[in-house]
Amino acid sequence: MKNSLLPIAGIAIAVGGFVLFLRYANWWGINIAVQPETIANIMAPLVLTSAFIERAVEVVITPWRDPGADKLTAELKAASSNPAATQAQTEAVAEKLRVYVADTTRFAFIIALLLGLLAAMVGIRALWPFLDAHSADVFRGVSCAHRNTFIGFDVVLSAALMAGGASGIHSVVSSVTSFFDANTEKARASVNS
Repeated sequence: MKNSLLPIAGIAIAVGGFVLFLRYANWWGINIAVQPETIANIMAPLVLTSAFIERAVEVVITPWRDPGADKLTAELKAASSNPAATQAQTEAVAEKLRVYVADTTRFAFIIALLLGLLAAMVGIRALWPFLDAHSADVFRGVSCAHRNTFIGFDVVLSAALMAGGASGIHSVVSSVTSFFDANTEKARASVNS
C-alpha cells in the first residue's frame, strides 16, 4: 500500500511546486544556442568525464564486489552440476546471485552519480556551454534565484548524464546531430525544388 502512494505523493509535490513557481517566479526563459557543427566539441568534455567516471567506478567496485559474485557463481555452477540438488536449491542460489548483482549495480550507480555530481559542481556541465553571448548577458541580469535554479538544474542534469555513462551521452549527441542533419537536408531539398 505504501509503495502505491509514493508515485501519487511525488506527482502532488511536483504539481504543488509548479503552482508555486507560476505564482511567485516570473522568470523569462534563458535561451541556449545550438549549432549542430559544434555539438560534438561542446559535449566532448562531458563524454570524456563520463568515460573516466565509468572506469573509476569499475576500479572501486571490482575488488569490492567481484569476490562475492565469484563465490555465488561457483555455488550456482556446483548446484547446477550436482544431480542431487533440487531445482528449488539451484533457483535459490541463482536468486542470491541476481540480488547480489542488482545490489552491485545500485552501488555502482550511486558512486557514479556522486562522481558525476562532483564533476558537474566543478564545472563540467551539459547546458552551460550552450549559452550564447546574448544569453550570457541576459543570464547576468536575471535574479539570483533564477541563476541558481538554472545552475542547480544543470548540475543535476549533468551528474545524471555522466552517471549514465559515456555511451549514453554519445547516443544523445548522435541523435541530436542526426536530427539537425536530417532537417538541414530537408531544408536544402525544399530550396532546390
